Amino acid sequence: MSARCVHLALLLALAPLAAACGSVGLGSTRSGDPVANAATKTGTTTSMRIVFRGTVWGPWADETVSFAGHGIADTAAGTGRLHFHFNFPPAVRAALGQNPSVDMIMRSKPNLVMYMRSPLLAKVAPASKPWLKLNLTRYAAQKGIDLNGLSQLDQTDPSQNLKYLMAASKSRELGWDRVRGGTLTKHYALTINLRKLAKDDAAFRAAMKQLPGFATRIPAQAWVDDRGFLRKLSLRLSLGKSPDGPVRMKLSEEFYGFGVATNIKAPPARFVTDAAKLLNR
Repeated sequence: MSARCVHLALLLALAPLAAACGSVGLGSTRSGDPVANAATKTGTTTSMRIVFRGTVWGPWADETVSFAGHGIADTAAGTGRLHFHFNFPPAVRAALGQNPSVDMIMRSKPNLVMYMRSPLLAKVAPASKPWLKLNLTRYAAQKGIDLNGLSQLDQTDPSQNLKYLMAASKSRELGWDRVRGGTLTKHYALTINLRKLAKDDAAFRAAMKQLPGFATRIPAQAWVDDRGFLRKLSLRLSLGKSPDGPVRMKLSEEFYGFGVATNIKAPPARFVTDAAKLLNR
């Protein structure tokens, strides 16, 4: 696996998860589908805790990058905090050292800003301070990228996925399951149809055109508790094409702690390096 492939896998896992973690903007529209209704209700909570795990793989001699983590999203304030742990193939570990952890803090208002801290970053920018800051909205604009449009296609973002579930239809009931902590839930199989969301949304349609090869029909499974909240979601999807071929991901997320108190703050400025300057070099 080349360094370029490692960077691609990291970006696919990290950036979309950060891109709207605290910015769920779901309406109150109700549908006849129980999973779509659960996504709508869950998205109206002021905050939630999230745990997740996933695997990214592509045309890299069957090598994969897996990750797991947990976080909290303050949907009212548009902020979030995530912690990741990565598992790289042996050849990559030999070059980078042990499997790294990554801490992230992000805010989505008024611009999408992400802070990252990881032992891995010391290898990329050895003279930097502990935290790297990147104003993704500003940096994307400099590169001629419509981040507002693309952010709508962040399929790996824990809270953005709730929006996609609003496009769920014909969910098929599979029975009853217990999830995190023994919570009793009803288990569904479904297909998320992004074209359904794009039908009446010009910006969403334009964003889809910017990413050829991006999945528009996503097989999924969902677990809904007796209060009507979404408690677990699993996806298997295509993320598009790298220069070497298609890239895919499977992702599992659990949602809990609805309405929990949050205290998410940006790191002090004295501990922060502007990542845009490093990227420009």
